[in-house]
Amino acid sequence: MSGKCHSFTILKNHTFTVILLSVAIWLAGCQPVSNDSYNSVDDVLASYNELFMAIKSKEAVGVEELIALVQEWRELEAAVSATLERDTVAHADARHIFIGDSINIQMSRLIDSRKWSYSDYLTVVRELNNVEMDSVSQKLVASVHLFYHNVGTAVPFKGSAKEVVDKYNRLLDSSLAKGIRTKQDAIDFLRKEDVAFRSFLLHLPTLSAGNIPLGCLTKNTGKVMHGIIGLTTTDNPVLGKSEAVILLAMRNNRRLLQNAEACLESLHRLHQADNGQATAYQWMILQPWISLDGFAYALMDGKQMRTMEELAERTPKALVKLGKGDFPLDADGLPALLIKTFILGYE
Repeated sequence: MSGKCHSFTILKNHTFTVILLSVAIWLAGCQPVSNDSYNSVDDVLASYNELFMAIKSKEAVGVEELIALVQEWRELEAAVSATLERDTVAHADARHIFIGDSINIQMSRLIDSRKWSYSDYLTVVRELNNVEMDSVSQKLVASVHLFYHNVGTAVPFKGSAKEVVDKYNRLLDSSLAKGIRTKQDAIDFLRKEDVAFRSFLLHLPTLSAGNIPLGCLTKNTGKVMHGIIGLTTTDNPVLGKSEAVILLAMRNNRRLLQNAEACLESLHRLHQADNGQATAYQWMILQPWISLDGFAYALMDGKQMRTMEELAERTPKALVKLGKGDFPLDADGLPALLIKTFILGYE
């Protein structure tokens, strides 16, 4: 990736690590609901097939109807699984696999049959996200939101773009020299990093032009994140794995939303962007949509969801202003791809 996209690279660091860790929690919260209302495998499979035929008969659906169909699909899938579990003779019955695959194909067709908006995608996430967390995790999430609310009141660094980057680099160098050995070390770093990152975003138009080297920020941020994750892997871990996943995923949420907001706010000051700068802005604006999964949305509070709503409204116009650039994705078709992936679990 070119130097003009380094600000995006900073944001992206360790996203995949966080996602991989979060999958375990996500799956743990998605247990199927049993359904005892069917007397036999034939009964439940008949209902399952009726749903397939109903979906197949539709040419197109709106977002509310799509959500209702998916909810019915999930309920019937759970009923099929529960019925097959009870009936050991029918356990090898392959009809449910065939019908399920057929519904999947028809759902994919319906999603592809029309153009969707980012607001439609948010509605799908709200209504169909089945990620759940236990009470301990919920308390931790509330605590982290409060932490970042308080941290967000700290005054950003003063100075030019270069001076802010220098201060950011010194923070990272200092943290690495001291080491991340305790939970308090991790919390102290995240508190200071939030101020540095918000200061960085104030100079985004200048920094996105690629004239100030940002490679050290990318590399050293990765090292500090590795140090925080390392607190969970020692013989006597000082940070629990679930605690680290939630803490770092919420950090990632905050940074992605702040970055996209900053891009949209600074666009009106960009008289003309070259291809590299336009592509960097496109990545940063779309990164929340591309990166955030059901677990990430489950961690958001009301304010962050409202931010996502604002991004949904402003993103299309911003992308039109930026033009095509060198962006490798079809931004117009991205909402449909997101909906399909969220519902069906594949592209």
